[in-house]
Amino acid sequence: MLKVISAIDDCSFDKSDNVVTALGFFDGLHLAHRRIVEECKRRARARNGLCVVFTFQNHPSSILTPDFSTHLLTPYPLKLKLLEAMEVDVVIGVPFDMTFSHTEAENFIDRILCEKLKTHEIVVGYDFHFGRERKGTAALLQSYVPSEFDEVTVIEQMRLENDTISSTNIRRSIQLGELDRAANLLGRPYQLYGQVTEGDGRGREIGFPTANLNTSGQILPPKGVYGVRFRKESINAQGEWGVMNVGTIPTFKEGEQLSVEIHLLDSNENLYGITAIVDILQFIRPEQKFPNPNALIAQIHSDIQTFRDWIEIHDGK
Repeated sequence: MLKVISAIDDCSFDKSDNVVTALGFFDGLHLAHRRIVEECKRRARARNGLCVVFTFQNHPSSILTPDFSTHLLTPYPLKLKLLEAMEVDVVIGVPFDMTFSHTEAENFIDRILCEKLKTHEIVVGYDFHFGRERKGTAALLQSYVPSEFDEVTVIEQMRLENDTISSTNIRRSIQLGELDRAANLLGRPYQLYGQVTEGDGRGREIGFPTANLNTSGQILPPKGVYGVRFRKESINAQGEWGVMNVGTIPTFKEGEQLSVEIHLLDSNENLYGITAIVDILQFIRPEQKFPNPNALIAQIHSDIQTFRDWIEIHDGK
């Protein structure tokens, strides 16, 4: 079972724990991130030790450049679920704040990696930076071998069919609606995560009740209708099929406030208050304004049939 530590001072490791630590923000937990974590786990198991992932609850940009904060691929609670599924032993996920941003790289190594984690080995990506002004590098970590660490493993840049695997590339792909490319780089469909909140009930009025998903701070694909798998709470749940609208609902109102609404194909369950994980599987059509509700209803029926056709081809594959 995954152990989660939320404060540095709550770390209580011993040298006999044989800690191997993976360092990074790991937004998306894409194929390259997974390579880092799997290498950390492999090395920890080889020495009968603990696989520990050190990360942050929030993106550093939310503190350092709040007006230009990075929208996330993987909110922290979803990241924990994905790491647990990878059989990581411990996640140290601390809030990134202004005080932490002033931590010198050498101090991070001495006080956190050596004193608190007592880590034997470290695994990082080739472009990993840490500490004040991002002065800490993989090369700095390697300079502490063998005096403090037994080994520092650096995972080199990974590519997939000449496409660089990176969070930046994946964010760009999602914003452009290139969901297949994003899924290839992630190693799974792109997932939205959030709590179902109360909506205005308009979907139920026209015969298509929807779950309104709060996705604040997360990257969204372009406005449109998508085929999805809706999972309640767990990434391992079988889930239910649905169609999702990302947009401003132009048929009924004017405005720029984006909403994410999901209609489940085979359930009328009240989902208010639950936390959901939504796999985006198929782009169906762009958002459009209809002349009247009846035209919208007819199109929704068509959208559902389009996705059911996709399910018939892809389900189980």
